[in-house]
Amino acid sequence: MKEGLTLAELRARLDRLGDGAVLRISDRDYERLFGINEIAAAKVAQFARKHHCVSVPGAASVYFRKLNSNAYGSVELVQDAPPMSS
Repeated sequence: MKEGLTLAELRARLDRLGDGAVLRISDRDYERLFGINEIAAAKVAQFARKHHCVSVPGAASVYFRKLNSNAYGSVELVQDAPPMSS
């Protein structure tokens, strides 16, 4: 994990991630890039979606996980999909 990450570097790294891969950034970089106010989480979630990822807060880090573009025929996150009937 590199400290002092720029937004351009983060974009490039997220775009290069393969399906299911995870990128971790420090809380310090998260706060510097997206802020620490009440809308920071929404800003990072929107940024992640633009790069076909989800953002997950962790202990002293934020994780970006690339979505599986083949799952359910889309790049959207699908939670608790109903079982297929036969």
